[in-house]
Amino acid sequence: MATRKPAVVWKCTLAAAALLLAAAAPDPRLAPLNASSVEGWPFTLAGNERQVVIVHYWATWCAACRIEMPILDAAYKRYHGAGLEMLGIALDAGASRAKVRDASSVSFPLARLADTSIKPSQAPGALPETRVYSRDGRLRYIFRAGTEKLDAKTLERILPPLLAER
Repeated sequence: MATRKPAVVWKCTLAAAALLLAAAAPDPRLAPLNASSVEGWPFTLAGNERQVVIVHYWATWCAACRIEMPILDAAYKRYHGAGLEMLGIALDAGASRAKVRDASSVSFPLARLADTSIKPSQAPGALPETRVYSRDGRLRYIFRAGTEKLDAKTLERILPPLLAER
């Protein structure tokens, strides 16, 4: 005969799960982000600049991340002039700037997590992860490893409407 757990245990378990999910959830607004690119120049993103912003978390050792980089680069080249800004943040622990720079030849800025104002606890736990923020700084889309697929067709569907918002 199976034993039932008391309701108090289930409530505590659900409360703990809710806390874990809340802790892992990214901020729904784009906080000001300061970084030093792998080239060594300063870079700033803020939600009040009226740009659509994509923040892509990746690593040099992540095969799925490296597959997404050309897709993101094509979108950056196509929409940067229309108000799209993008930053790739490498989560490689201890990787040199040169290693990060040489791992991907993209047009958009790259930075190491250690060279940004992002706390390690705010970075995703699985890679790749891409966050898309609207012109008013609200988080509108998250593409996470193993869940939502980031591809050119999806970017072509979501970016024009976001860029058209004023």
